[in-house]
Amino acid sequence: MRKFAVLLAAVATLVTAPVWAADADDDSEEKEKKPSYIRDTSSIGQSRNGVVAADQILELGVLTPNSLQLQAEQSLRMGNLDRALMVLQRCVEMAPLDVEARMTYSQALEQVLTKQKKRDPKLFNFLVKQWLFVAKKAEFPDQKMQAYSKLYDLTGAAPGRFERADKYLARVLLPEDGSIPVALNASHHKKKEKKDEI
Repeated sequence: MRKFAVLLAAVATLVTAPVWAADADDDSEEKEKKPSYIRDTSSIGQSRNGVVAADQILELGVLTPNSLQLQAEQSLRMGNLDRALMVLQRCVEMAPLDVEARMTYSQALEQVLTKQKKRDPKLFNFLVKQWLFVAKKAEFPDQKMQAYSKLYDLTGAAPGRFERADKYLARVLLPEDGSIPVALNASHHKKKEKKDEI
């Protein structure tokens, strides 16, 4: 009987081993495809062997989007942009319709984009989509105006009053292969150049 159990365990190991290896390959492919501005948020709310950092104080109780947003704003003020992005991403995951959190997340992503020497078109497109979401879903006029202003600053064109989101995105998004370099407010600069020539 014992020999049969050992034999059965060996067969089960041989049969399932290729499946595990295939899963590991799939995970490595997913990691390669994941953009650099998308962070792993699994460490939020976890202590590191009982050691708690100062920027984790609000995580120790019940995690709420508001406490995470406060923590992210503090990280931004302290200059810890990576931590702020990770916490804001978790905040947006927890409350996707929270416009304030989405605005703070977009501002942090914009800081990342402006610091890049060679700007990432995928990050640019993602940022435009975030600000467009804020512009369409914001309840207060000041939030809408800030979102429209940021869209104009990024793309050089704000969405029309009755323009659908897909039409606007088709007009302003850049190809993600990098064939067109990311230039913030590109069409606005072209208008200034034309005025200078005249």
